[in-house]
Formats: sequence, C-alpha cells, structure tokens
Amino acid sequence: MIRKILLAFAGGIILSLAFPQVDWGVMAWIALMPLMIAVWTIKGPKRKRNGFLLGYLFGFTFFAINLFWLSSVSWLGVVVLAGYLALYPALWAMCSAVWLNPWLQPEVGGLWRQSFRALSYAFGNAALWAFSEWLRGWMLTGFGWNGLGVAMHDQAVMAQCADVFGVAGLSGLMLMVQAVLVQLGRRMHGEAQLGKKRAHPDFGITAMLVTAAFLYGVRQLSICGNKECFGINVLLVQLNVPQEAARQTWTAEEIHQAYEEEVAKAMTNVEANNQLSLEKSAAQEKEMPLIYPDWLVLPEVALTGRLMTTANNEHGMWMENEISIEAFRQAGNFDILLGMAELEAVSNGSNLTIAEDPKAWNSLVVLPQGSPLLSYRKKHLVMFGEYIPLVDELPWLKQIYEQQAGATFDGAFSAGTATAPLPMTVRNEKLSIIPSICFEDTVPRETRSFLRQEPQVIVNVTNDGWFKQTAAAAQHFANAKFRAIELRRPMIRCSNTGVTGVVSISGHSTILLDEKGSHFMRGSGLFEVKVPRQAAISTYQIWGDIPVIMAGLLAWVVFFVRYRITTRKN
Repeated sequence: MIRKILLAFAGGIILSLAFPQVDWGVMAWIALMPLMIAVWTIKGPKRKRNGFLLGYLFGFTFFAINLFWLSSVSWLGVVVLAGYLALYPALWAMCSAVWLNPWLQPEVGGLWRQSFRALSYAFGNAALWAFSEWLRGWMLTGFGWNGLGVAMHDQAVMAQCADVFGVAGLSGLMLMVQAVLVQLGRRMHGEAQLGKKRAHPDFGITAMLVTAAFLYGVRQLSICGNKECFGINVLLVQLNVPQEAARQTWTAEEIHQAYEEEVAKAMTNVEANNQLSLEKSAAQEKEMPLIYPDWLVLPEVALTGRLMTTANNEHGMWMENEISIEAFRQAGNFDILLGMAELEAVSNGSNLTIAEDPKAWNSLVVLPQGSPLLSYRKKHLVMFGEYIPLVDELPWLKQIYEQQAGATFDGAFSAGTATAPLPMTVRNEKLSIIPSICFEDTVPRETRSFLRQEPQVIVNVTNDGWFKQTAAAAQHFANAKFRAIELRRPMIRCSNTGVTGVVSISGHSTILLDEKGSHFMRGSGLFEVKVPRQAAISTYQIWGDIPVIMAGLLAWVVFFVRYRITTRKN
C-alpha cells in the first residue's frame, strides 16, 4: 500500500506543475497515470475505500499546492478548500477502482476485442472524470478552477477543442489518452515477459483521435483568423492598489486621484502617438490612422463611492464618483465601463436616499455618451468573500472569517438575476456586452447564459488583489481565456491587481506588462478588440455541458451494470 500512496502523492505533485506558477502544461497529459496504476492494482475486498483514499490523497496534494496562494488570506482556507475539492478526484478514483477497473478481470479474446475493451474502459474513465470536473464547478455554487484542460491555455491548437464540449470535454480527452497508455504499458510488459510482440489498435485509434483534435484546432485557428470583424479600441487602466483581504489600504481620495491621473496620462500618450502618426503621414505622403479609445474600462469596484438605484431604475451617484467621472469625460471622448458597488435606494421627491436595510450589489456600470446608464449585477457571488452562508444562524462563521482574513466583514452582497446582455453602439456598429465580474469568467454556464446570435464581446472586471502577487492572478486568467474559445466571443479584461488585457476568439491574449514583464503593475494600455460581425456558432454554444453530464452518467451506469453482471457470473 505504501507504493500506491507514493504514486497518488506523486501524481498530485506532477499535476500541480501543469498550471501557473510553473505552467508546464504537458504534465497534465501524464499526471493521472500514477493514480490509475495505484487504484487499478488495489486488491482485496476494500477497493472502494482504498480507491477513495488514494484519490483523496491525490486531490488534496494537488489542490493544496495549486491553491497555496489562498494562504495570503487564510491558511485555514487552503486546508478547508483543498479538503473539499479533493472529494471529486476521490469519488472518481473510487468508481475507477471498482466499476471502471480494466484489470479486475483477465483480458480475453483476440486482438481487436482486447483493443475495444481497453478503449471502452478508457472512455468510461474519461467521461466520468469530465463529469466530476463539471460537478465540481456546479456544487455549492461551484469552483471549477484548473481542470485538466485548463493546462492547455497556452497551447493554442489543442485549446480549440474546448468549443466542442467545453474545457471539461478537453479534460476528458486528455484523461482518455492516459488511460489507454496505462493499459497499453501493462499489456506490453506482459508481452515482453512472454517474448511476444503484437499490434495494438487501441493505441493507433487513440493517436488518430489526438491527431484529429490537433487538425481540428489548426482548422479552427484558420477560420477564426479569417472572420470579418470590426475593431473596438479600449483603454484599460490598472492601479494595482494594495489590499488586505477585502480592505484596500489606500484612502478613497488616493484611489480616485490615482485613477484620474492614470486616465489623463494615458490620453496624453494617445495624443502623442497620434501626433507621431500625423508627422509620419506628412513625411511619407501616406495617411496614417489616428487611434482614439472608444471605451475606457476600469476594474471591479474601481471607484469607492456608491451607485444608488431605485425600483423604477432611477439612478444617483455619490459625489466623489461624479467628480472622477467628469474628470474622465474631460480627458477623452469615450464610453466608460467600470465596476461599482450599487445600493438599493428610494425616491424622495427630487432626491434619492438609501433604502432602509438596503440590498447591495457588486455591479458593472456602463456610462455611454449621451445614453442612459446601464448596469449588470453580479450573479455568481464568492462564498466567504462576498457573502457568508448562514451567517445569521451561525455567527461564529463571521468570527472565523475575520480572524483568518484580518479584516471585518461589513455585510453581504445580493446576487443579481439578469441574463440579458448590455446593448452598445460603437462607431455605428451595434453589438452587445456579455458582462462578467470577478471569477464569473471561470464559470462557463454563467457566461453562456448571455449568448445571443449577434456581435458580442465579453467584458470582465476583476480584482485579484486579495491574493497579492501570487499565482492566483495567472491561474484566474488561464481559466478565463477558455470562455472566449468556448463561445467564440472576444474578451476584454480589466483588473486592479491581476491580468489586464484582451483575448481573441481563438484564445490568443495580449496583456498589460511592465518593463520587467510582470502583470503586477500600475499603468494603462490601449488595445484593439476584433469583434466578428457574424457571430460564430459552436457545439458548446448549442449544447453547453449536457453532453459531458450525459456521457458521465451513462458511463457510470453502463460499467456499474457490467460489473454486477460479471460478478454474478463468477
């Protein structure tokens, strides 16, 4: 059993290397093989228990290393979250050890029968693993962070497969390859001992499957590159305001002044670049384009003042916000998109006042020129960040949060309910915004709910400053990039501390970096976003996670019944 424990432990370590900060994505293609060997070789009557324990050790090792950045807020959080998330690979390993174990019965039959058997077990394990990743992203509001497929975030060709069955489907493909290789290795070892050599059609079919996925990725990259698009110029501003848990350490005055200064500085750079273009035009007698931002985008809860909204959709804003927004208007001629805290208000004649015991929302606010204000209220709230479950019934949870985070809990946000995208017009081009706040960009079903067959762009405002300069920001961005691939919609992303930039419909990203190549910086960038005029339609857009759910449940049922029938015969 010691050898099996070491295999599970090693597998967890190997998988942790596939994601930022190390980011060796290739490791995700081999990380599950040690665990498979461990659980498939369990003997005796306690396969379920031992399989579960080995899977739990694998999962806890992986998540404790992978989510170590959470220790910047709470050491207890690392242990609790890793302990919970480890349940999913544990349940998969338990099922794999008993009902989806290809080594419980001897391999019989001819060459093709053995190969088909190996492929069927590999597919069953892969489908169940993909289902477990989906389940992890759904249960208790979901935390689907860093599934196997996310390791392909910088492997553009293989990542394109995510538009078929989502990133969980890509994870299933990667696990299926590993399941075939483990079974193949065992057969080849046995053949070597007997001095026999045989063909292995299951390996050939698997190689063809991977090749097909690769060629599909090449084709999709070509299609994405040839789409007719129109451009949006977006000015993204990142302050990198330091904070302790939810509490920013700068004063409200410092934050507002800093944003005003950065926007003014950015527009000065825009004017300087356009002046250079004019000089080149005169020198070369060739017209050079002048580039001005269409949108100014600021991060999540960028300004400290509140937006007040009544039930009749009347709006009012705190004075410090109005002053800063007026400064932005003076700096440039653009629409403004920014994160803001929104409060429930009531109308009192010509004035708005905060309602008694008001609801509060974490909102994305859009301020178009000459048009009414638009807002989106965050739907997918962060547990123990934006709300504490059962805090009124269990007040000690608040005490634990405050002790671990070193900050007071000032109350919970309410969840929004909207699924309608925000309509916009840019230089006579009509489009809509798929709004997203914080880690909603890691939840595929939330982004997909705003999908319409029209030109669209995903806009995410976020703040990873809770976790300081750790791997959290890079991991967050790696997960977010797949929304652009799955839905074939470009993404604009603006963060306080984190990764700020744009992502194309093929998943290629351009991000804001300082002279040292770090995304932990204060500054701004002017980016062009290419929006397809004809919205693409992908399999994932149509079916969402239904194929992954159905394949996982069907695989478990089929192999459970198969196991029971085989057991009764013996």
